[in-house]
Amino acid sequence: MNRLEPSNPEHRSNNAMLCFCIGLGLLALTWILGVGTAFTAALSGGLAGVAMGVLGGIALMLGAGAGVVMMFIGAIWIVIRVVSDQTTDESRQRYKDVQR
Repeated sequence: MNRLEPSNPEHRSNNAMLCFCIGLGLLALTWILGVGTAFTAALSGGLAGVAMGVLGGIALMLGAGAGVVMMFIGAIWIVIRVVSDQTTDESRQRYKDVQR
């Protein structure tokens, strides 16, 4: 591509999809780790094991909450980008100018 040519409108940032997928990954990770934390708290006989299980559970709930927030922000961001792509004046011309 020559430096004087305008940039391709199809080459856009993937940040919205990254935000959504990282949130989904956080949810999956906290679910997997949460099962282990619940078994640790249930099967440990001492007070220290129960305390660590409770602290781990709180940390996992905060991680899951962050995952839900990131997924929500990512989903809204994706919807906004789709709507804005369809409402712009250049949407009719954009597919004519796509580089191949």
